[in-house]
Amino acid sequence: MTDSLWIRADHLWNDSDGRFTPGLLRIEGGVITARAEAPAAPPAGARVIDMGERYVLPGLINTHVHLEFSASPAPLDDFYAENDEERLMRAMGNAHRMLLSGVTTIRDCGSSWSMLALARRPDLAPVPLPTILCSGPPITVHAGHLHFMHGIVETDDDILRHIDRLEREGGRSVKVMASGGSMTPGSDPVETIFAQETLNLIAEEARRRALPSVSHVLSTESIRRSALARIDSLEHCAFYERDADGMIVRRYDPNIAAVVRDSGSAMMANLSTATRALDAVRARGAATPQEAHALRQFDVMVENFGKFVALGVPMVCGNDAGVRETPFEDTWMEMAWLIRGGLSAAQTIRAATSQAAKTLLIDQSVGKLEVSLAADLIALRKDPLEDREAFREVDFVMKAGAVIVDRLGPGSSTPADC
Repeated sequence: MTDSLWIRADHLWNDSDGRFTPGLLRIEGGVITARAEAPAAPPAGARVIDMGERYVLPGLINTHVHLEFSASPAPLDDFYAENDEERLMRAMGNAHRMLLSGVTTIRDCGSSWSMLALARRPDLAPVPLPTILCSGPPITVHAGHLHFMHGIVETDDDILRHIDRLEREGGRSVKVMASGGSMTPGSDPVETIFAQETLNLIAEEARRRALPSVSHVLSTESIRRSALARIDSLEHCAFYERDADGMIVRRYDPNIAAVVRDSGSAMMANLSTATRALDAVRARGAATPQEAHALRQFDVMVENFGKFVALGVPMVCGNDAGVRETPFEDTWMEMAWLIRGGLSAAQTIRAATSQAAKTLLIDQSVGKLEVSLAADLIALRKDPLEDREAFREVDFVMKAGAVIVDRLGPGSSTPADC
């Protein structure tokens, strides 16, 4: 039994029941090879990590980050100022910080081609990393959102060549910019970019290759088209339109929301993105009409999210980490906002574990504390079913059976006293 490690906990997450129960996990070769409920005990002499009263869950999955970005007030300026090698080093550091915060799997939702090296050869990194699923450069158009990442296409053949290269170089997700984006100068987030036939092609090609598809959808029509294409994950679902004064507003369309529900697509809402700036405005009071508008639109976003929840649309956890003032350690904040927006605590845990794994097509390897799945797990001090900020304090992180973070204190790892 020298190659075995046992995890013992008073509170072990049970995904199907949505609750914690006392139990044991046996870990061998980086995989969970047994799960037993209390009062079962590990064999005499086995190595045991005793979590005591801590809450043990699968490692978190963040489905939408940008590892090359800086999360500064001006991330695009930082991106332009750095070369490929510098961005790759930044990406490694950002990914490592996410792992330390309890995120054991991430999807990078837009990067330069050079970032794919990190997904291809994580073994070369000087620090432990989460599992990284890279989308590479998003499929876009000239002057389209994130066009500077070099995913520009003009024809169907361009799209097929793009996906060929993506898969060949280690990409594990296909991203399309179905609308414009606020971050890219000259790109209009209210504009819908690709025709229905083009989005259908992208989604069908991704399915043929067993790659998860993901679509950036800010404009109302881009939501509809991407849902009809049955893209696996719809990002933002903002319902952006312009009012009579030219201001961008969110106008929820129940008919299009029903199309999303019927499509089977999941939704990534990124409710917490850039909230630090909004919190500062709230604290001092809106000084301009633009700030007041931003606060109102944030409230509309949260309200719209609740409507999607009521429809039963599957939700996944992603926070756009790397964009303006959205740090890589803040997955916990997105989870707190998912609860504030209308998900139950158990649904929120699934959004960052089992549902996220299902949407990313990796649920046969991660997302639950079950036999044959990877030994990716975390332990919390507080009960996440009772405290929506419980994921802010992570005492233990294990990645593929390797202990990355251990704040359990002396005496937690011992031979079994059996």
